[in-house]
Amino acid sequence: MALLLIIACFAVPLATAWLLVGHWRPTGSVQHGELLDPARPVELRLVLPEGKPSDGAGLRGRWVLAYVGSAAACDQRCRTGLYDIRQVRLALGKDMSRVQTLLLLNGQPEVEFRRWLGAEHPTMTVGVAGPVTQTALLDAFRQPGQVGDWIYVLDPLGNLLMRYKIDVEPRGLLKDLQRLLKWSKIG
Repeated sequence: MALLLIIACFAVPLATAWLLVGHWRPTGSVQHGELLDPARPVELRLVLPEGKPSDGAGLRGRWVLAYVGSAAACDQRCRTGLYDIRQVRLALGKDMSRVQTLLLLNGQPEVEFRRWLGAEHPTMTVGVAGPVTQTALLDAFRQPGQVGDWIYVLDPLGNLLMRYKIDVEPRGLLKDLQRLLKWSKIG
């Protein structure tokens, strides 16, 4: 009897695992944002506020937290989102140099908006995104995004990986980014 009990202790878990393979998937996930599977490359073609075109070469090799906004106005949601990604980057401490923040606009920003960006976000890269770049970001996920609704995460190779609602809890974004930086062999 004892021998059968010992055999059952090993056989029952193996039989259960064999029966569940291919039929059961865990429902929970670790990340706080929406994962894009598979990741897609995005060409970051933009025009800097000075009018110079850029192919995003200054962003290569770094993780990018990108926000697609409107040049016409940066409302309170926009300002809070920009503040949050700046704070998430600062909270990374020694890994802060591996991450760059990016604001992609749909037109040249007004003078007052540029002044505010220069004062509040001096290290943020700001540029006007071409239609191809904007479409690549906004339409990459199952549910298309709208200008001003999402924060996007791109890896150092230029692949779009994740997006977060603009009103996401910054701690969730920070935890995901810390996990990506910890396990990443790039950037």
